[in-house]
Amino acid sequence: MGRTGGWRRARFALFGLILVLAWSGLPALLSEYSARAADGAVVKVPVIGYHNIDYSGSAYAVTPEMLDAMCAWLVQNGYTTITVNELYAAATGVGILPPNPVMLTDDDGWVSAVTFADTLDRYGLVGNFFINNYSPLTADQILRLTWTGPVQSHTAFHQWMSKMDYQGQLNEITSNQAYITGITGLPVRFLAWPFGDSNDSAVQAARDAGIVAAFSLSGGPAYVGSLDLYHIPRTLMTPSDTLDTFIAVVTRW
Repeated sequence: MGRTGGWRRARFALFGLILVLAWSGLPALLSEYSARAADGAVVKVPVIGYHNIDYSGSAYAVTPEMLDAMCAWLVQNGYTTITVNELYAAATGVGILPPNPVMLTDDDGWVSAVTFADTLDRYGLVGNFFINNYSPLTADQILRLTWTGPVQSHTAFHQWMSKMDYQGQLNEITSNQAYITGITGLPVRFLAWPFGDSNDSAVQAARDAGIVAAFSLSGGPAYVGSLDLYHIPRTLMTPSDTLDTFIAVVTRW
């Protein structure tokens, strides 16, 4: 994993630098990258959500073999997995996406998140992880996930955010950010809404916590250039999904 790990570290560092430059508000850089994006960036990004990668039979379980087949299909058909950083950079006009981009995400931080990471690693793919404070993963396991992709927020205790007041929403996000950053040493700027649930107050709490983009479970691909950055659509994989339904999700529209 030495060469692969080094490449990933360089890739994440590069896009971290792009985000720093974007947030610094350099208009000339924004103008240049916006022009390049208008010239030929791919605008459709399927964002796929996973939970358990195991044989538990839970409502959100996908078997390791099915995930393996999905990853193999992506590689064989010329798709490039991207991180939350890359999607955000493209959406804000400071980054160009590769051909055939697709985003793979894993929620909650169950033990099988390591299986998800190991599977993606075998194919040279990157992932994105959204974890809670009650994740059973050890600190070492969470650090291991960062070699496959960014570890970001899923709130502290996976509450229905629309049923909480502003202060409760803010606490859910900031305590989760502190938990993750305390382990990884990295900033947490992205969020996956628990249950895909949010409201205007939750979005404001996310903004106030420094979250720059958040993901829902509304289905359909993300269209760069017309995104609602706090409700980026994802499509969830479930036990009923096959390789054919996965292909349909990735290729539709």
